Amino acid sequence: MENADSGLGNPASAVGQVVQHLAGVIGDQMDRNAFFQVLTEQLRTFFHYDRCCINLYDAEREFLNLFTAADGTVVESLANTRVARNTVAGLAIASKKPVLINDLAAQNLGDGPMPLSSVGLNATIALPLIINREVIATLHVSFVRQPGNVVEILRFLIGLCPVVTTFLYAVLADERDNKSRATLAPNDAELASRLLKTPSMSRVMGIANQVAKLNIPVLITGETGTGKSVLAHWLHRHSPRHEENFVKVNCPSIAPSLFESEMFGHARGAFTGATTKRIGRVELAQHGTLFLDEIGELAPEMQSKLLQVLEENSFERVGETTSVEVDIRLIAATNIDPELAMREGRLRPDLYYRLGSVILPMPPLRTRKNDIPLFTEYFVHQFAKQHEITPPHLAPSVLQALQGHPWPGNIRELRNVVTRILLHSLHGAVTENFVRETLRLHNPLSLEQRPMAQAGSSNIPHLAATDEALPTLAENERRLIEKALACTGGRISGPNGAAAQLGIPRGTLQHRMRKLGIRTGKDAIPSGK
Repeated sequence: MENADSGLGNPASAVGQVVQHLAGVIGDQMDRNAFFQVLTEQLRTFFHYDRCCINLYDAEREFLNLFTAADGTVVESLANTRVARNTVAGLAIASKKPVLINDLAAQNLGDGPMPLSSVGLNATIALPLIINREVIATLHVSFVRQPGNVVEILRFLIGLCPVVTTFLYAVLADERDNKSRATLAPNDAELASRLLKTPSMSRVMGIANQVAKLNIPVLITGETGTGKSVLAHWLHRHSPRHEENFVKVNCPSIAPSLFESEMFGHARGAFTGATTKRIGRVELAQHGTLFLDEIGELAPEMQSKLLQVLEENSFERVGETTSVEVDIRLIAATNIDPELAMREGRLRPDLYYRLGSVILPMPPLRTRKNDIPLFTEYFVHQFAKQHEITPPHLAPSVLQALQGHPWPGNIRELRNVVTRILLHSLHGAVTENFVRETLRLHNPLSLEQRPMAQAGSSNIPHLAATDEALPTLAENERRLIEKALACTGGRISGPNGAAAQLGIPRGTLQHRMRKLGIRTGKDAIPSGK
């Protein structure tokens, strides 16, 4: 086990660092998984823990819902939804104060031993996350052995809690907005007009105008940040279903164990903590539109369940045997090449053919260079309106610098860069050199934001008959992970572990190891477990 000593030289500075990293991605409408991943990455830079999680608290029903899959040790006996009473979280909620337990095996809050102690976790800290004097969630960090500087860690977490609470509330509020009726605010409608009605979008919008009024599925493809969600909203607003719900489902954010409950709902008593009937996303979209964002990220078994509902136009809530008839219009989006995903087994062909009645490809921003001044003007005026200032003037050389950037993050990246430029304009002139330096430092390119490989695209290298066949993405990934594990002696976690060497969170590395069936010593990650 790694040394549990933390790097908390200055707790206030440490909290500030966490805020900076969270603020860097919250503008991209990050979902709960992205938020939790950034949070746990930052916590691990300051101290070691063996398990971290957030529980959402439903005060009306008095039960806990796991916010995302926990980072670290898996506790299979711990239900994702459970009654708060007789739990460590319940103690923190009742007292509205942090709870520190250094011997979980000796605790017996309910009818049996603490679930954490059953997997070797012996110490834990639980902190209430409070807004307007009401507990909305609890943050937990647990340890195999209580670290010697646990008091220092506790003080750091107490200082961090208001920050975590604020960002958590923003993420949950965004989720609620996505579930509400699709009535775009005037600003959003204006952005949709800018995004969709430029000359470079004429071909796509010509097809969109034809299919908007038809009750057929639509698949929107394109890189991250190209405006797929905006087009999905537009299709709903111009369809006969526009007065009904538009329900967005961010597919990567749904854990496999929660898929059926989230999508189809559950009956009262279907599982521990299910004290009332819950309406799922599919039923919420009844007579309206269900938008499945990043459909290619759904696990194959979830794709199968979804396909069954689409083919039968009915589903059963978890814990019920009566079928519920459903009438929805389906729109899906993906940032991966569907043909490549099918060849790799990531996307079921039958689901693809069911969804792909009409395919609308969103072009990347690098092919829409003439649109950049239009988008920039819109972002400038929105910034000026928000801050109640006169819209700053951007010189032609600045716009030229923006047009010369490849924009791997597309329109989303452009919005973030323009915002940073405008913040600078409040204190000094915006020069071409400053813009170029901003573009150099701003590097949002991630695995999800890299250009999507299109079948038959001319930018895919051609292999001559004498060339050696390229290894698959999975083969390259396996080799890279195995090399990192070999260099670290099989260690996954810690500053010198394989995850740190690869520059990814430990949970991400473990997830990929499970997918690839890579095992190593005490950190063995069995495939499919």
